Parts: sequence; structure tokens; C-alpha cells
Amino acid sequence: MPGFIRRWQAELGDTYVLGLVRVVLGVLLFWQALVWARELAEGGYFGDVFHLPMLPESFVPSRMVYTAIIAALLVLAALATVGHRARFALLASAGLGLYVLLCDRLQFHHNRYALLCIAGLLSLAPCDRSFVITGAPVAPSARLGPLWAQRLAQLQLSIIYVASGTSKLMDDDWRDGLVLGDRMMRHASEAIDRGVPGALVDFFTRPTTASGLAKVAIATELFLAVGLWLNKTRVFALWWGVLFHLTIELTSNVEQFTWLALASYALFVTPDAHARRFFFDPSRPKSVLYARLVASMDWVDRFEIRPWAPDQLRDGHSIVVVRRDGSRATGIRAFAMVTRCIPLLFLLWAPVALVASFTKGGETSARA
Repeated sequence: MPGFIRRWQAELGDTYVLGLVRVVLGVLLFWQALVWARELAEGGYFGDVFHLPMLPESFVPSRMVYTAIIAALLVLAALATVGHRARFALLASAGLGLYVLLCDRLQFHHNRYALLCIAGLLSLAPCDRSFVITGAPVAPSARLGPLWAQRLAQLQLSIIYVASGTSKLMDDDWRDGLVLGDRMMRHASEAIDRGVPGALVDFFTRPTTASGLAKVAIATELFLAVGLWLNKTRVFALWWGVLFHLTIELTSNVEQFTWLALASYALFVTPDAHARRFFFDPSRPKSVLYARLVASMDWVDRFEIRPWAPDQLRDGHSIVVVRRDGSRATGIRAFAMVTRCIPLLFLLWAPVALVASFTKGGETSARA
């Protein structure tokens, strides 16, 4: 165990993705502070009405102090988003936010606690070396940093899955679909307003469907807790998790947890920026367009994108993707690799990869 701990503490990697996660967390923290501000303006100060503090009543702030805390949370969230003193801003946001939750148990929600917890853990990581609006770009070599705090944030997400999946597994009503069916019934109108077809909502609210979906949900959470860590299952776990959380977002009201979970998934991306290369034929407008699209959507910095002289491509391909192991892909196999690495296209990865697996060709021996 001591050897494992030493290796864990000494692990280094590219911290580019941490900046992206920091930006998303900053936006989520800002939104949560706005929720508290709106509740204060519309519903009044919680301390003036019935509340359940987890701290001694004397520790609950006055209305003026609470207003100042919300203002500070808004400023800190903005600082975290743009990258100015980002680590301090995340840590202070987490501390003040947890203090607010401790002052009133009625405001406590698991998704709010998870947001503050992961924000606090990320503040311990070098998340201020990329996506910094207020400073000069950081050279790739300077982004190398320790990953132990990132691993703690990953572990926190797995703990959430284990706790949620286990509690549901041990609950007869949840396991039989009663809880899920009731939730879908209560949020059916919201799902329809979001564009979910009424027939599909009706299908999901049937007792037999709810029972089956409940078991799938339990199995999914327990699988994600482990599958995200294993090399052989990580990509599928990420894809299945994205589909899982987006389905929940469309059918239920879970506040910000969907976006928190999807942002946390970026922490599981292998920290090796530009480990793949995307070559395009500059003489073809279509190839140039593809390269620009990939460059604009490559938020996790997976590809080194550069032109490739047409005479270097034996078969005249528009694009060639070079994988980590040096193998080259074209056509639908190249598209599968792009969808695997580009967040906005990631939901397409599984079906595209499945089609590509039955497709002959798609590999090239062109020289780099």
C-alpha cells in the first residue's frame, strides 16, 4: 500500500482537461448562486422562516451576511470560470457553499453537495493552466502537473455511483420500479415540454417498464463505478454514462447533476494531449472544412491537426487519422476515431464504431 500511495502521489500528466472541467464547474457554481439569490429575492430569507440548521443556530448568518455570501459566491464562480485565481475561487466557493447547506438542511440536495465537493477537490489540482481568459496561453510543456487531486475527484464520482446504486438495490420500492415510476409520473409534463414524445413518456410510466428501467438504472450505476476505471471498459462506460444521464435529464428534474456528471467524465480522459494526429488534404475544400470542424470541437485536445501533401497519400484520401499506436485510419474508421475523441460527437461513437467494425478497408499504409 505505501508503494501504491507513492506512485499515486508522484503521477504526472497533461492538465489541459482540468481547465475545461474548471470552466464548467464555474458556470454550475454561478448558476447555483443565482438560484439562491432568486430564492432570497422571491421567497425571502430562509432564516426568517422554518429551517433546520445542522450547525448551532448562532452560526446561521443574518440576512445581510447571507446576502453578502451569495454576492461573494457569484464573484468567485465568475473568477473560477475565466481562470483568474481559479483554484482559490473554487476552494472558497466550495467552503461557502457547504456552509450554506449546513445552515439549512432543507436546502441540502445530493447534487448540490456533489458539485461543491468536486469543486473543492479540483481546487487542489493544477486546473489553472488552460482555458484561462485573463492570461497568456500556457505552453504544453508547462501544463505537466500532478494528477493526485484529479484522481480524488474521479473517486468521488465513483463513490456517488456506489452509494446511489447500492441504496436503490437495497430498497424494495426502488428495485421494483415504484419510485422510478412515481418520479416519471410527476415529471411527465416537464419531459413533454422538453420535446420528449408523449407516447414515449407514457411507455416509460407503465409499471412493467418502470420496473425494468429501475433494474437497468441500478446495474448502470454499479457498472459505472467500476467500468470508468478499467482500460477495457472505460470508453464504453463513458458512452453509456452519457446516454444514461441525458435520458435522466430529459425525463426527470435532477437540477445540475447531469452536467456535473458529464463534466466529471472529462477527468477520466487519458492525459496525453495530441497523442493522435489528424491529417487533411489542403487542396480539397471538403478536407479543410473537416479539419476546421475537428479543431473547433476538440475541447480535450486529442488531435494534432495539420495538412498532409496529397502525394504522401497513396490512395488520395481526404483525411487520415493516426492513432496512438501509429496505425492509420480513413473513411468511416477515421470518423469513428473522431467521434470517440470529440465531446459533441461522442454519442455517435458506439453506432459508428459498430458499423466500422463490419466495414472492410479503412486502414492505410501511407507514410507520415
